This record gives sequence, structure tokens and C-alpha cells, in this order.
Amino acid sequence: MSTIIQDLRFAIRILIKNPGFSLIAIVSLALGIGANAAIFSLADALFLRPLPILEPSGVVNISTDTPQNLFSQGSNISYPNYRDFQEKSHSFESMTAFQLTTLSVSQSSKDLPKIRTGVIASDNFFRTLGIQPLLGRTFLPEEGQVPGRDAVVVVGYDFWQSDLAHDPNVIGRTLRIKGVDFTIVGVTPKSFNAVDQFFTPSLFVPMMMAQELDAAPGNPLEVRSNHANFVKGRLKPGVTREMAQADLATIWSSLQQTYKQDNENRVLAVQTELQTRLKRSPPDTALVGLLMSLVGVVLIIACANVASLLLGRARARSREIALRISLGATKVRLVRQMLSESLLLALTGAALGLWVGFAGISYLQSIPISTEPPITITLRMDMRVLLFSLGAAVISAILFGLVPALRSLKTDLVPALKSATAGSTGSNRTIGRNILVVSQVALSMVLLVAAGMLLDGFRKLLVLDPGFRTDHRLMLNFDTSLVRYTPEQSRNFYKQLKDQTRNVSNVRSVALARSIPYTPNQYSASVVPEGYEFPKAQASDSLFANIVDEHYFDTMDTPVVRGRAFTADDKDGTRRVAIVNEEFAKSYWPNQEPLGKRFHLNDARGPWIEVVGVTKTGKYLFVGETPFKFFYLPFAQNPSSEMLLLVRTSGGDPAGVAAPIRAIVQGLDANQPVYNVNTLDMFYQQRAVAVPMMVITLVTCMGLIGLVLALVGLYGLMAYSVGRRTREIGIRIAVGADRNQVLKMVIRQGLILAVTGVAIGSAATFGLARLIAAGLIGLGKLSPATFIAVPALLLAVTLVACYIPARRASRVDPITALRYE
Repeated sequence: MSTIIQDLRFAIRILIKNPGFSLIAIVSLALGIGANAAIFSLADALFLRPLPILEPSGVVNISTDTPQNLFSQGSNISYPNYRDFQEKSHSFESMTAFQLTTLSVSQSSKDLPKIRTGVIASDNFFRTLGIQPLLGRTFLPEEGQVPGRDAVVVVGYDFWQSDLAHDPNVIGRTLRIKGVDFTIVGVTPKSFNAVDQFFTPSLFVPMMMAQELDAAPGNPLEVRSNHANFVKGRLKPGVTREMAQADLATIWSSLQQTYKQDNENRVLAVQTELQTRLKRSPPDTALVGLLMSLVGVVLIIACANVASLLLGRARARSREIALRISLGATKVRLVRQMLSESLLLALTGAALGLWVGFAGISYLQSIPISTEPPITITLRMDMRVLLFSLGAAVISAILFGLVPALRSLKTDLVPALKSATAGSTGSNRTIGRNILVVSQVALSMVLLVAAGMLLDGFRKLLVLDPGFRTDHRLMLNFDTSLVRYTPEQSRNFYKQLKDQTRNVSNVRSVALARSIPYTPNQYSASVVPEGYEFPKAQASDSLFANIVDEHYFDTMDTPVVRGRAFTADDKDGTRRVAIVNEEFAKSYWPNQEPLGKRFHLNDARGPWIEVVGVTKTGKYLFVGETPFKFFYLPFAQNPSSEMLLLVRTSGGDPAGVAAPIRAIVQGLDANQPVYNVNTLDMFYQQRAVAVPMMVITLVTCMGLIGLVLALVGLYGLMAYSVGRRTREIGIRIAVGADRNQVLKMVIRQGLILAVTGVAIGSAATFGLARLIAAGLIGLGKLSPATFIAVPALLLAVTLVACYIPARRASRVDPITALRYE
């Protein structure tokens, strides 16, 4: 320990003695480690952070999804199937089923309901997750027995703080949820804030109250085809995920044979939380993977920069190393001393990098996500980020410190002891630094090309036709199930709402839609197209769809390019119809007329739906998505409780009609919540533009950081080379060399390195270009302009970096140079 402390004290003195070197190295590492910390916090929030439950590694997710469902959210097990799994499995201590849903809540019938995220869960929900209440109790086993009997609710800590004023006597109070009075029996602890990485639940109610809340005919918990539940299970000690998968597979095989129609073409999966998250969000996975790769490149450039500086210092310290060796220092002790200096640099850089990371996290948190209930992506500078930064610092110290440390051991003792600056003058002294500089230039080119592609994609995004107009339009969200309307009551409510809204001043047209592009709660349904053969073991396709009324396409200015739009005649009891996009028609009926074609809805036993119109293939979830199949159904034939009211105004700010519409809703039903009120312009900017702009800004910053670090490395190498060749340059000038020739000689050396780096970087960019164009943005591609502009920029700035040392070399005084050593 004493020698380690001695090494660290000596390292501190050495770094203080060389402030210029230390500052450049620390800032380089701070930029690299800080960028990694910021992006890691994003990856942690989206994928890596474990759920705030007891021993989260022992809890797995169970699903029975269809293979063709690429958009699964994980809620795909029916309650009867869950009960069979729970009763027959031998691998789990306990298993719980739950649903994430939207609930309307008020403290009395006189209060205006608010929209909150709720969890409808089986009675063993809290016991399975290992959650103890802060106040009161959780669900009792008997509250999971009788449907509709036990109207109790456990409230979340945040809800208790904000809506219930942190009342310590809250147990026993009443909350009105979807028009039903519930008694508060408990409050969750502050630490338990999620069962999903995006939503913070406010209310937890027993699964047995599901029918009462929905006011639906029949008991949904007895419908085996209603695959609407998330299921989590806590493994018994010693049981692995693979063992649990095999155990449930036997039960599932029996259930598929017994209830073939309800469980047909579904595949059982037992997955960790990380596996589930990665599968659930492919665009997020691709985005985070790309960003983590790019910040990794930035850190490698930073490490190469510091390694180059250390290699340069190794020659300056050759006399010191020679003295230590001659006095009996072992190679291990010398390497440890050098690595101590590297580790001190890395830790100091990591400490400064936390400020860089904090700035990056603050920027990522500034991106608004406008939706009710709110979607929260909690990025924070917590212990996990600190540990990651520490790990990055240690790895960086080894990366940039080990080779210079080993190189310093090759000092020639006799020449080094004769002079502090002596040593071999051969070119082998700069080979390592040359390789590092070439690598920096190549990696900088990769980063800049990525930034250029994304900038090109964003430029196209600004002029992209989203498939609908966003100006002079307002959106308002409604869900009649929140006030327990019957289907007939819902139909009457929406009809009166539309009729009265049309009479509001400045309103030009009104329409209803289940969703619009980029909303998070997209509707989906399965189809079985006429005359189309699916691959073996696949019976249908699960696709995103929309339910709209006859005024939707005019109000949104979405053209129907073939056939017709919906009309008032497309109502219940008439021939069922649909409008599909061009990708739908091309995929199922290639080179055929799609109008008049039919498909089954939901499965082969579902009703026939006739195609009466075709729209262009647009963007539905994300601006960077690849084209996929999509279709529309008429609202009159496919009623839904959750709908958007879309209002097109004649001019001015469309937000001005929000207040009159709220008054209309208040007159129709004071208990009906109105939420997600937003102009389409603002909604489009937040959902479609803000996130790509964030990605472009981050990647551009990474590219510029990489470029600056590469220039620092190149400048350092040129300055070092000129310093070593001072005597040679003086001799050249003394025997008649022109100063311009010396200038060109030094610049040529730097340009050769830069051109080599550009050539290597060019080869690497083609693979990156395919990754970005195909997997993430879908808008940018490796255009000739980008491929010409980036190398030109790199060569121009490297020329500037080489000019200063070259100019210094050309002004060497021959007399001074000949006395140099």
C-alpha cells in the first residue's frame, strides 16, 4: 500500500509539472467519458435499469405471442391460461397477471375526473414482486376470488403526494375510479415507481374488478381468447429461465391441444426483462445501439490521443527511466508507476467528464413527450452511471497507458544517461504515434459521415410530406370507457360531440379517429387476405390499423389515390369495407387490382372485409420506419370507446377552439375527461421532428469532438516530429535548402497520414452507411456530396493543424539548430 501511495504521489507531481500535457489529456478523456456517460444513462433508462422490485433478476416475463406479431407489447396471455400456468407449473414461487390501463379518477362525484395510469392486477401482484406497502396493506388473497365484490385500491406514492396531499390518514378514504367508488387500503413505497420503464402507475386495483370497471357484458377473465395480460413469475431458487421455459412448454402444449382455436399459432416464451424490452422496441434498440457505438468511437479517439501524448513524453523521460533501471527498479514497478499516472489521468478525466455527461443528460431530458397519461423516460446521474464512468476510466487507462508504459522500458541506457534528450533517432520512434493518428483520422471520418447522413436525412424530413396536413388542426382525446358507457351510449356521445363541434365558430370540419400517425396507442388487428398463402405455422398477419369516420380523409387532407373514401352509407349492418395502403395491396395482391379484394378480420373465422380504397404508404410510428402494411376501418362498422376528435379550423390558432369544445363536453357529460389536447403542428414537431433532431445533434457533436481530438493528436505528432528533427532541419537549411521546401516537407508528412486515415475511414463508412440508411433513419443515405465534403473537410483542417509546426520548422536558425544537442 505504501508503494502504491508513493506511486500516486509521484504521478500527481509529474502531472502538475506538465500542466499543458495534463490539461489536454484530461479534457480529451473528459469529452470521451462524458459522452459515454450521457448515452449510457439513456440506454439504462430504456433497457438496462432493473425494475424497482425485490431481487429483479429472479423475475421473468411470460408471453404467448404470435410469431408474425412484430409489434407485441408483451400483454398477450389470457387470464384462464395464466391460471393454468400458475396452478400446474413447478418452477415458480409465484406468478402474477396484470394489465396497464388508463383510468379516470376523482375524489368525489362532484370533482372533474383526471386521467391516470392504472394497473389491474391479480391478488398476488405485490407478493410476487416483493413490495411492502408504505401505509396500510396490499391485496388480500380473498380479493382475488369473487368478481366485482372487493372495490379496493392501492395508490402509488407519487399519486399520494400530488393528488392526496401526502395525507397520513388516507387509508379508508374513497376514490371514484371510472364512476365506481373504491376504498383506499394502501400506499406503495417511494421506491416502487414502475412495472414498465415508461409509465409510473398511480392506482392498483384487483383483477376481479375488471368487469365492473369496463361495464362490459360477460366476464373477460373467463374468455380464453382475450390475450390481454402481462404475466411475470418469480423463479424458485436454483431454477433457471431455460428450466422454467421447458416446464411451461409442456403445460402450453396441452393447452394448445385442449383449446386449439383460442391458442392457435401462439408461441410460448420465458424472457428476462432485458430480452422483453429489446424485443418490444426495435427502433429504440437500433437507436441506442447506434449511439453507444458512436460514443465508443469517440472514447477510442480520446484514448488514442492520450496514448500519442504519452508516447511523446516517453522520449522526454528516457533519462529518468534509465536512472531508475540502473538503480535497480524492476520492470513491473516501472510499469505500475506509468499505469498509476495513466489511471490518475483517467480518473481526473472521468470526474470532469461527469459534468459533460450531466450536460448531455440535461439535453436528453429536455425533449418533450406530450401525452396523457405522461410517458416518462427517467435519465439521471445515479450510482449506475457513476460506476459505468469509473469502469470506462479504468479501461481507458489500460488502453492508452499500457503500450507507452511498455515502450518506455525499451530505453537505451547508455545514450539515455548521457543526455536527457538522447535516444534513437530512427523512424521507429514515431511509428506507433503515426498509427494512432491515422486511426484517429479514420474514426473521425466515420463519425462525420454518420453526422452528414443524418443531417441529410433531417433536411429531407423538413420537406417530407407526412401524409396529412398539420396546420390549422386540433386534436382532443376521449375514452368513453372511463365513464363506463355502453356501446350505444358511446355512439350517441360521439355523434352529439361532432354535431355540436361543427357549429363552433371558425371550425371548418370535424372527424373521428382511433389514432393518428405517431401517437403511442396505435390500434392493431389481424388479417387473412383472400387468395394469399401464409408460410407454414402462420394463419394471419398482425398489422397496425386505424378506425376512422367518413370525414377523416378530408379533415386530415390524406388523399385516397384509388377507389373512394368512407361514406355515411358504410354503417353497421351494411357490407363491411376497408381502405388499405399501397404496401398492403402490393404485398398481398401483387400486380392485381386491389379494389374489390377481400380479407378476413381477426382470423379466418372473422367477417369478410372488402377493399374500397387505397392510400399512399405513409409514416405511422416513426419517421425512420421502413414501409409496412396498414389499413383503415370505418367507425360506424367498428365502434371504439377510445377516439380522437380532429378539428380543422378556417384560420388562426386552432387552440382557440379548445375551450368551446370543452364546454360542449361538459354539457354532454361533466364526468367525461378530455385529454391530450394539442395542435397537430405542435404534436408533429414533438413526436416526429424532436427525436430525430436530438439524434442528429448528438451525432454531430460526436463527430466534431472526434475531429477536434484527431487534430490535437495530429498537431502533437507534427510538433514532436519537428522537435526531434530540429538538428536535421538546421543542417538542411545550412547547406542551402529553401525554407519553403522545409515547409512543404513537414506538411507533406502530415498530409500522408491524413490521406491514409481518410482512405481507411472511407472503407469503414460503407458498412456504417448501410446500417444507418436501412435500420434507423430511413431518410439519409451516403450521397456523393457527403462522401466528398467530409474527406475535403478532414484534409483542410489537417492541413491547418500541420501548418503551424511546419512554419516553425521553416524558421529554424541553423546556428541554434547545430548547437541543439
